[in-house]
Amino acid sequence: MVSRMGVRAVRGSGLRVLPALAVLVVWVLGVAACNSSSDNSSAVGPSQADAYVARQFSQADRDAATSLTPAPGSFLAGKTQVAELASTTPGNGDVNPYAIWVVQRTMGAASAGDVLVDNFNNKSNNQGTGTTIVDVHPNGTVSVFAQLPQTVAGCPGGVGMTTAMVQLNTGWVIVGSTPSTDGKIATAGQGCLLVLSPQGKLASTITGPYLNGPWDAALDDHGTSATLFVTNTLNGVVAAGTNEVDQGNVVRLSLSESPSKPPAVLAVTEVASGLPERGDAAAFVKGPTGLALSSSGTLYVADNVGNRIAAIPDAETRSSSAGTGTTLSAGGQLANPLGLVLAPNGNLLAANATNGKIVEITPAGQQVGEYYAIQDVGQDPPGNGDLFGLAISADGKGVLLVKDDLNTLALLHS
Repeated sequence: MVSRMGVRAVRGSGLRVLPALAVLVVWVLGVAACNSSSDNSSAVGPSQADAYVARQFSQADRDAATSLTPAPGSFLAGKTQVAELASTTPGNGDVNPYAIWVVQRTMGAASAGDVLVDNFNNKSNNQGTGTTIVDVHPNGTVSVFAQLPQTVAGCPGGVGMTTAMVQLNTGWVIVGSTPSTDGKIATAGQGCLLVLSPQGKLASTITGPYLNGPWDAALDDHGTSATLFVTNTLNGVVAAGTNEVDQGNVVRLSLSESPSKPPAVLAVTEVASGLPERGDAAAFVKGPTGLALSSSGTLYVADNVGNRIAAIPDAETRSSSAGTGTTLSAGGQLANPLGLVLAPNGNLLAANATNGKIVEITPAGQQVGEYYAIQDVGQDPPGNGDLFGLAISADGKGVLLVKDDLNTLALLHS
């Protein structure tokens, strides 16, 4: 989502919320009463609730703004503090942090425990033009891991780094590019996957008809080979403008892996298809985003436009598309989910685009808690467009998140 400090245009059904005013006021008072006797800060505070009363929103947005106290034993239970760790804006002024990757082992320019964060926008806040990855060190200092030129041979349209960022066990970093020349969907290019050395230098690109707007990724590293899942969000979108098309998909790339040479694609399989996507003036593009792979081989997909989490069974072995998959969870606390990550307890954590919440979901599809990680009332709704990537901290106890309104990396912890 594009970073903003001001108020966004009103979204929703276009219906006034005055008929629901009394209900919402009662709900606000109930939340305040609950907060007075509990340390749970995941409920929407009075200022946010007032904003929902005063402005017009869809019923789904208002439902997602209610409170769901994390259940005992859930990963979010007891986590009520958000600590700002570091700015993610490097010297060239890039903004709008998207991907988060926790470095597992020391190799090249990055050390174990470092956190890599990439940027989607340039200093002019044009989407699809960010060219940098910063390295946030455990002591809070920040260095630039990679800074690429705006155009790269083998990457149609240029460079605009997305949430599709992973690091192989051999140190190679793969990051998606969904570029634009002026920050608008009309000038979007096909993009590619950029392959960087452990020192952060561009080594090669991965491109082909199977990649068109690579938006997010999930990795299963086998040591001498790797399986990479990538979402595509530009299939048919540029021609359709802001009209919705059901052409978003997920592809599985089988990769070679070696410490001495960049990974190469050995095979490509489409594992999901027909997912809704569309261009969006504020968000650039909306479509299938976050990916998370379970130990059982089920691939979870954050279906942003469908407001649900989809499940793709046998994702590593299937030879054909599962279509739009089955619905694990939909609606409720979800509000256009983007980033997705598996927690150590096996539950999913989803980042809401609409209201800055993190929602926890069990493998059975039950929503068991939420936390309002970004409470920016200047957005419309509060927190809208400010939360994208998620990752589990190196110690396994917290949730790393990017705050697009402040261009920072933050940590949700107890």
